[in-house]
Amino acid sequence: MTDRRRSDDYKQISGYIPLELALEFKSICARLGISQSDAMEEMAQEWVAKKTGSHALNGRKAAPQTIAHVVRANMAKLKCCGLKNLPALAKGEVLPTPGDFAIITSALDIPEEERQKIWQETFKISVYQDYQGVKGYRDSGGVKEDECEYS
Repeated sequence: MTDRRRSDDYKQISGYIPLELALEFKSICARLGISQSDAMEEMAQEWVAKKTGSHALNGRKAAPQTIAHVVRANMAKLKCCGLKNLPALAKGEVLPTPGDFAIITSALDIPEEERQKIWQETFKISVYQDYQGVKGYRDSGGVKEDECEYS
């Protein structure tokens, strides 16, 4: 996963909330096994969508994304779905089974057209020619050449 502190794609935000709320927030994050950053990102996305009237909840953007992007943006919501390889899916280390894909996209109410785009982007195959023949590999950001694991 990206080191958010050093990434140009992330920016730190801060604020003050009542002590009881802060303690409960930290406790819930720990119990669910998600980072506070992931939980805050999810809350910020929902808050911005609510305030702007946008329908782009759950970190979904117009451009197709892989299932790893979707899982990463929605870790808190997906923790209670019973998926065993959620952290590995979020990192792009494993591919989702069709069943896991259905659970994830259903839990997030992703429309069918967007599901198809995410599926295609997740399982996009790149083929190149080398001196030994043709090799195929999955290009999803987290998996290296010839690594194609299922969760």
